[in-house]
Amino acid sequence: MSDAMLADLFVKGARIVKPGGLVEGGLVIRGGTIGAVVGPRETVDARQTIDADGRYVLPGLLDTHLHLGTAAQSFADDCTSESRHAVSGGVTTLLPFVITRGAYADVMPQMLRDVDARSLVDMVFHAIIINEGQIAEIPRLADEFGVGSFKTFMAYKGREISPSGIQGMGDDQIFSVFQQVARVPGGIAIVHCENMEIIELHQKPLIAANRQDTAAWSDGRPVFGELEAIRRMVAFAEAAGVQLLIPHLGIGLGSEFLRQKQWGRGRVATETCPHYLLFDKDTDRGVAGKVNPPLRSADHVDALWERLLDGTVDVLGSDHCPFTRAVKGNDLWSARAGITGGSAMILPVLLTEGLRRGRLTLARVVELTSSNAARLFGLYPQKGTLEPGSDADMVIVDLERDVQVQLGTLNSVVDFSPYVGWTARGWADTTIAGGQVVYEKGEVVAERPRGRYLRRG
Repeated sequence: MSDAMLADLFVKGARIVKPGGLVEGGLVIRGGTIGAVVGPRETVDARQTIDADGRYVLPGLLDTHLHLGTAAQSFADDCTSESRHAVSGGVTTLLPFVITRGAYADVMPQMLRDVDARSLVDMVFHAIIINEGQIAEIPRLADEFGVGSFKTFMAYKGREISPSGIQGMGDDQIFSVFQQVARVPGGIAIVHCENMEIIELHQKPLIAANRQDTAAWSDGRPVFGELEAIRRMVAFAEAAGVQLLIPHLGIGLGSEFLRQKQWGRGRVATETCPHYLLFDKDTDRGVAGKVNPPLRSADHVDALWERLLDGTVDVLGSDHCPFTRAVKGNDLWSARAGITGGSAMILPVLLTEGLRRGRLTLARVVELTSSNAARLFGLYPQKGTLEPGSDADMVIVDLERDVQVQLGTLNSVVDFSPYVGWTARGWADTTIAGGQVVYEKGEVVAERPRGRYLRRG
């Protein structure tokens, strides 16, 4: 057989998981895409063959939420290290939030080149909007750079302005963003929903007492203040007629109203993160557990798992912040907010605390980690499914592999993580991105970057 007739890769003996069920067979990969799905007894000549040996094969995960280039390293260096981190957990598409204090047109071209030159996985950008000039720049970001999702913040005002440049906006500015995004085809408005005035009121006595425990940070950002802010943004979305995404939801009790996806002309989707499904505020992790919005009580954690099933939560993002200890800081009230080591932990947390405990099926895991996000962000069926013509992004899952998480497990620049020491029951055995094996049996094996920046629209 001539080389031209050979498949690049054949994954045989696979139990292919789809949102609608399970298909047994093999995946034929040519030119970075899936050429065919064949029956379990069919054989294909290929340059490389991987025997899944009856293990489950899922579409590669999409991490809908992480931050790059705002901590210990440059954006380019984070593209290298944190894409290695991502594939360690079966993530093959990253949707990072990018930020600049000036004009995006000045920095975006280099960021796009950095992805193409440095990343192991494909990326789609969300743009953080922090000033009036950037609001006016939204049409250009959509037309010229293919950005379709734009984030604003209700928190991060006053003393909480982030060193990365994140700062909260007033309701008038946020609504102006909504109006601009509503004009972008497929545009999505993302809002960090917390009532900053309520936070200031509740934090004062805790700061005065110099509390340094994780619960203090959470108690200073009460549940009702977050829920009030979410309801306000839902009303804004209805008025503007825009698709709204509520990111990093950790509230399990009281958030059920978000399963209603349509409010007049407005539409709403909801994202949660693995740390909200695994950690609670009353186990003290000090600054390692400081995140915004904060960790909640154990009853919220339990209820949040129910929100994964009842349709309240649509997608999973990690909110991974590649901080080092030096960047994070040691004082609770001045340390930077963010959880380290998250991208690679989405799948292990869902397998361990979801699948093994009977809370989730593998089909629901696929919906939450790939197909829903691909549809929401206009990437389906290129991403989020294992069908002919789709990108050959997939993860072969080893449900029998127990992994006690260590820093080396994460393959990240981070030098601490609240996940360290936790034992996962189920992990990625092999991650394939664009038809290339990039992670296998605990090791990143990619020889060179192969990621692309994907323009929407």
